[in-house]
Amino acid sequence: MAHGRPSKHEIALIIINMMLLVIGLALIIVGGLVVRDVSSINKDHVRLVLDSITVGISKLGGLVSTLSILMILIGVLILAVTGLGLFGIFCRNKYMLITYAIIVLLLLIPQITVVSLWNKIETELQDKMIEALEKSYKDDTILDSNPLSKSWNFIFMTQNCCGVTGVQSTTNDFDKTSWCTTSGSCQATSSQIPKGCCINITESTYNAAPSDCHASVNPGTYHSKGCYGVIKGGMLSLTPSITGVIVTATLLQIVAGTFALWYSYQSKNV
Repeated sequence: MAHGRPSKHEIALIIINMMLLVIGLALIIVGGLVVRDVSSINKDHVRLVLDSITVGISKLGGLVSTLSILMILIGVLILAVTGLGLFGIFCRNKYMLITYAIIVLLLLIPQITVVSLWNKIETELQDKMIEALEKSYKDDTILDSNPLSKSWNFIFMTQNCCGVTGVQSTTNDFDKTSWCTTSGSCQATSSQIPKGCCINITESTYNAAPSDCHASVNPGTYHSKGCYGVIKGGMLSLTPSITGVIVTATLLQIVAGTFALWYSYQSKNV
């Protein structure tokens, strides 16, 4: 310390800042893990489908990527501002502590935004996926003539899933798509689920999918799990960790900012 031994208030503020250092590192790590998970699933055909799903005014894939990067930036800023706070304590500089407190409290805005949007995605994802499927799925094809239908079919085929909530019978998520209501093999009653949902189907065997699967929907011949679970598991598996870290950071920042302001106004040193 610049002048004598630290007071109990200074020690308390140092401890709070050390805890914030850990939280800042946790945000960077969690944000990095989310970036990794999103990069692994948000590619090729999955990206096209995710871009057809909107949460608020943002495309789902881009929104999750943006939020994960924002978490990393918040973590970096917390580390930096914590260094400023510790320096202010050691120097007993009230103006530095006031600056530290203001920045710490202002960082609450993006943190609350991140956790709110993240939980909004968690809450709305299934309904948004069903809405996107019903709106965009028009044909059981892997041809470029229908990009979104093609992308959905590739998701079914490569992610081993079918529909959004899963398929248990001939009544399923596809019933309200134009493929079933307007024109297509479902509307013509020759198919009940897309061929891409059938087990062990590849691009080269797509059109030869067994009718026991796509027409009769016999158990054991198709992927029964829904793609909602696959997308959620790939993009939102760390939601509890994200919420926990950000809530903890928020509480610590409120305490740190308030305490730093109180301490700086108690100090007679400039």
